[in-house]
Amino acid sequence: MAEIRSAIEIAMEKADRLGLASKEELETEKWLDCGHRIVARYMQGEIEELKASLSDISGNELPLVLKGATKILLRNIVLPRDKEQWPGIKKAFSGFVELKGSLANQIIPRIEQLLKSYEQTRDQYYEQLKMQMQNQLGGIKQAVSQQYGTAIASNIDVDSLPEFQKEWSRISFEITDQFEQQLIPLKESLEEL
Repeated sequence: MAEIRSAIEIAMEKADRLGLASKEELETEKWLDCGHRIVARYMQGEIEELKASLSDISGNELPLVLKGATKILLRNIVLPRDKEQWPGIKKAFSGFVELKGSLANQIIPRIEQLLKSYEQTRDQYYEQLKMQMQNQLGGIKQAVSQQYGTAIASNIDVDSLPEFQKEWSRISFEITDQFEQQLIPLKESLEEL
């Protein structure tokens, strides 16, 4: 299993390759990494209140920690491929509301609506493709039914056909790309708060 390295370890390796990193660069990486770790613990449920966990960080380092925290929260706001991703997305939304307050509440509903629209669009296109392929498969099922029996013909699953998988992959990529282009500026708006 691969070892997970912190941002500071990665920065140190980069510094070794490029020459010595300045003390300020190392300090910056340290505080960004601190923000990453706090949000990771928040997302895993180890920390209940994100804002409270930042209270012991002094004023000078706080902007860097918030920048690191924001980066990880943004990574958790993704186009949902399945229903299991929603809890993480909603947790990231809650983290933004906690850190950025009412300003985040102006952007989050738009993002949430986009994500739901993405899901509906994907589901709709999936069902349309499935129906289209089932219609095309009708003749094949009839031939299989005559040769091997109805039980075998009824077991043919459209979803598992290579033609279906190939076409769904193409359509899914197009839908995802279209919605990703809409999601990027909304996430940038959250980042800039």
